[in-house]
Amino acid sequence: MVGRNDPCPCGSGKKYKKCCERVVAIQAAKQSKEQMERQMKSRLLTDLNRWFEPHAAKVEDEWSEKFKQELKLPPDKPIPPQFSFTFRFWLLFDAPCLNGKRPVEQWMKTVDTPQVERQMASELCELHLCCYAVLDVEHEEALLQSLIHEQVYTTYVTSPLQKGMLLFARLSRIGNRYELLGPYTSFGSEMRGEILVHLKNYAQKEEEVRREFWQQNGMQILGWLMQRARNMEQIEKVLASSLKEAAPAMETEHFSKKEWPPAMPALPEEERGVPDVVDQQIEVFLRKHVSGLQERTRAFYRQSLNLFREYVSTRYGKTFTWSKLSEEALAHFFGIWYIDRGGGSPIRSKIFMNTMKHFFRWLRDEAICDIYPVFASVYMAYIHTLPMAFKTGKWLNENAVMDGDVHAPTLGGTYMLTVSSQGATVQIGEKWLPVQINLRGLPPAWMENRFWVRGTLAVKEQESYFTQIDGVYPFFRGQEVILEETQAN
Repeated sequence: MVGRNDPCPCGSGKKYKKCCERVVAIQAAKQSKEQMERQMKSRLLTDLNRWFEPHAAKVEDEWSEKFKQELKLPPDKPIPPQFSFTFRFWLLFDAPCLNGKRPVEQWMKTVDTPQVERQMASELCELHLCCYAVLDVEHEEALLQSLIHEQVYTTYVTSPLQKGMLLFARLSRIGNRYELLGPYTSFGSEMRGEILVHLKNYAQKEEEVRREFWQQNGMQILGWLMQRARNMEQIEKVLASSLKEAAPAMETEHFSKKEWPPAMPALPEEERGVPDVVDQQIEVFLRKHVSGLQERTRAFYRQSLNLFREYVSTRYGKTFTWSKLSEEALAHFFGIWYIDRGGGSPIRSKIFMNTMKHFFRWLRDEAICDIYPVFASVYMAYIHTLPMAFKTGKWLNENAVMDGDVHAPTLGGTYMLTVSSQGATVQIGEKWLPVQINLRGLPPAWMENRFWVRGTLAVKEQESYFTQIDGVYPFFRGQEVILEETQAN
């Protein structure tokens, strides 16, 4: 043991009492407090388990079926041994299996202990599953960040974690930090997008993703993600065994997902609108440039500019300025938003682009703004491919969608599709995979073209195919932006 007047073991040259003694004392006090709280929590959990035991036999059979359904386990088989601990914790903390209440809530009413233990019992009632990203790991401590609220938790860990992995776990406070309580499930960082999209489908507002949400839906979300992870693993096996093999029929050039125009989020209803000055400029254009044209032509201009107003309102609101119409924004406006909005067609899309061309040119000529050069590059890319995307989308839905094998893993997303006389391929990650499409009747003019296809792909060895196509978009490679799936917004 180091004496107070001995040299400090840290190597500073100072006496221990004037260097690290205070730090060590504080650390010892923290460790002592944590140990005391850990022992208290262990006693309470043991008491909860004993209290629940007489009720367990009455509810386990019924709720085991629910548990298997949530985790997508085989309904005709017992719960696998590796999930027995998970099942027990789910019954205790999440499942309303005792007269519509969770066992931990009913048990809490029976706790008759000192105030400090009652406080800890109350905290146990608040436990819930949540998803965390591992930001950093050092010795027995990890920094975990909630994927929902972005709060960071300093967490004591005893099992090895890796930076970047995702955890579905319950966090319990211990002293001034947290610890993982009960079983947890880990996923690779590639599942982050899947988790965020799935959560958005469950809860439209961030405030909905609270404790009650996780207690009611946490196991179902975990089950969905486990199924997705199994599917992804099967898909990776198929991709690994497929062609380097499946180089696209056109050429082997690799295109990054970053070439997909960004899916810009829509504003809340209360923030929408068009700035008065922009409205006035549109009205001046209609009066000076359009009013003297034939009635049918005037109607086309009004329809196009009404679409433009709608886009500005939903994407920018009253903060819109002309400088925000970058190449990426215009590519999204014409190549994605216009298609997803519905009501377009090959002929209408050409009219739409040409009427907007005259409007942007007028803005330049009137010295209001000069975005015409930016628009021109998008116009050149889309004036032929946008009408073709409408035609191709109709044709693909009639000739490329097949009934799915219920056992085949599926992958939902946006993929680059190439079509040539030698066949069709889709790009998944950095690999190309042949996809079954009946190419009979495909117009020759569509050959040797690329399209973005949003939908669901069943991936099997030698027989990948689309089970659903939600949208077909023109290929545009004029910018480097991050791929965001349009269905997430």
